[in-house]
Amino acid sequence: MVDSMSGASESKVFSDIPSQYRIPFPKKQFPLWRRGLVGAAYVSLGVLATSVGLASISYRLTHMTIDSGLVNGRAVRVQAPVDGKIQDFYARPGARVKAGQVLAQLMPFSQQSQDNGLLAVGANDAQQLANQTLEIRLASTQQTLALLDQQLQELNRQEEILRSVTVGVATETVDYSEAAVTAAMAQATAARNKYERFSTLLAKGAVSQQEVDELEADWRSRQAAVEQAQSEQTIAQINASAIAQQAPMQSDLKDIQSQRRRLMEDIQRQNSQLDLLALELQAQSPEPETAVNVSTSIHNVSASDSNLIPLLAPFDGVIYATNHDAGEQVNRPAALLSLLDCNALWVEALVSADQAKRIDASQPVRIQHSGYDGTIVGNVDFVTAISAGEITKARAEALVPAVPANLSGQALARVRVSMPPTQSQEQAYRFCGVGESAKLTFGTQANPMRFLSRVF
Repeated sequence: MVDSMSGASESKVFSDIPSQYRIPFPKKQFPLWRRGLVGAAYVSLGVLATSVGLASISYRLTHMTIDSGLVNGRAVRVQAPVDGKIQDFYARPGARVKAGQVLAQLMPFSQQSQDNGLLAVGANDAQQLANQTLEIRLASTQQTLALLDQQLQELNRQEEILRSVTVGVATETVDYSEAAVTAAMAQATAARNKYERFSTLLAKGAVSQQEVDELEADWRSRQAAVEQAQSEQTIAQINASAIAQQAPMQSDLKDIQSQRRRLMEDIQRQNSQLDLLALELQAQSPEPETAVNVSTSIHNVSASDSNLIPLLAPFDGVIYATNHDAGEQVNRPAALLSLLDCNALWVEALVSADQAKRIDASQPVRIQHSGYDGTIVGNVDFVTAISAGEITKARAEALVPAVPANLSGQALARVRVSMPPTQSQEQAYRFCGVGESAKLTFGTQANPMRFLSRVF
């Protein structure tokens, strides 16, 4: 009986049926240095992500991007000085021309040709026609001189507008500095009261000396902030006073001064040409003029044909648009073509008044436009208030900017940023890049409260 029970127990202990229970293997522990290295890597990634976020926030606080920029330039219209027929027309859109190059030749109408047709004229008639040609050229030069004087007056008017806008911005800066002084003084007063209250508690043993020292340091720091705010207020008041007294504004008036300098040079050249034509007309030489060949890259024109009036390019540039062609009859002062000055290019945009206030004109501007792969650095020429009606007025510019849809009905400001010409703009039939869209990134003075209110 006992043997049978022991045999049964042995059979149960040493059963051949496989068991489902598995003894777990002990987990392998990583070395301490490896765990520390992984932890340091995670911490580094966190610090890097935080730095990138802070850098992004700082960039958004101190920069503003405008996507509606447009490359623009100075376009001058070449007008017909007299009524006549275009004999030759050499200008073609996109072609580069040099100063003094013949763009077209105009045959003026004469009373004799209208009545009797084309007849042979004698020496006296030829001399009279030559004198008439000189008078016409003299009148054309006087007209050009008057146009330059008008442009100079318009430039002076823009300068006055710019000064008035700058005075308003300076006044707002003074108000902001006064508010900053008031806030700093309030914080310093609160810190001082807290320090004095804790000093009383220190005498009673309610607080520690360390807490009192920290409060004293905070009070001193607040007092220093008050002095700094007062210094900034003084500087703002001095700047506002200087602007009100019409002190020179170097950064804002740089473009206006350069334009005035170019206009004065053009006026001086026109005056010299006017004097020469007056002396030539006064001489009234009976001898026929000596043939003088004017060599151009388009066509060689001989000045011996006194009947034709040549229209010359006033400066180096690119033909922007043509309104007439050879064989057409035109009346004075019809615009025959427009010439683009590739040495005076800029990017302009229409922005809201709030955006204009944030722009820091002293900082460089990054320009990215569709015709150039890289980034161009320019400078703010001016920021001036403008109404929708003033945009459509005739100006000596190639293009007139359109008002963006998101700014319709708002107070507008015109921002102009000068840009140097690039190599891609010098390619043929690129029109110096005029008309291409551009993105402007301005530097701004950081205002955290305004940024947070806009985000949240």
